[in-house]
Amino acid sequence: MKKVIATAVLGLAISVTGAMAVDGGALFKSKGCAACHQANVDTVGPSLKKIAQAYKGKEAELIKFLKGEAKPIVDPAKFGIMKPQLNATKNMSDEELKAMAEFIMKH
Repeated sequence: MKKVIATAVLGLAISVTGAMAVDGGALFKSKGCAACHQANVDTVGPSLKKIAQAYKGKEAELIKFLKGEAKPIVDPAKFGIMKPQLNATKNMSDEELKAMAEFIMKH
């Protein structure tokens, strides 16, 4: 009986609070972004710090870029390298993109 009640309470808690929160950092790593973007150092791509500075106050523009709907503003010369990766990000859900953008903006 206790297990049934616990399951019902858990189910109610999830439905009341909505879906579990998406981990933007985990997505960033699992989608391969960390291979080119480091926290504070430019490597193949610009650092997360540089991206966060460029998109400060413009998180919606970062999401548009990740959807393939906006031009790059951080390092347009390296955009060719990023194009294949955009195929992965533009297929992500809005919730996933928002979580990833929030992760990036924390740097």
